[in-house]
Amino acid sequence: MANRITIPSEFKLGGFRIVIEFDNDYCAEQKALGLADFTEKVITLCTVNRSKRLKKSEIDKTFYHELAHMLLDSMGKDRLKWDEIFVEKLGIALYEYERSKKI
Repeated sequence: MANRITIPSEFKLGGFRIVIEFDNDYCAEQKALGLADFTEKVITLCTVNRSKRLKKSEIDKTFYHELAHMLLDSMGKDRLKWDEIFVEKLGIALYEYERSKKI
């Protein structure tokens, strides 16, 4: 059975507290499913896109995508943190790892 993913409310990365919040209005305004704010150290996710409720797997994949942005930022990889293709592949790899690991 695949592991159930629990999105944290916060975590530390590079000594900084990263907060995860859900804000459908902000995501709609930004035309995104999620955003990583490197200055404020916030990952914002949405649960609705264009009046359609997102599947849990879509929200989880978006979280890992935004986490990948934050990981690269914490490592000082400024060029890579803006590379959406690389970030998407890294996020999907993290999601696949989390779903398939055996405990």
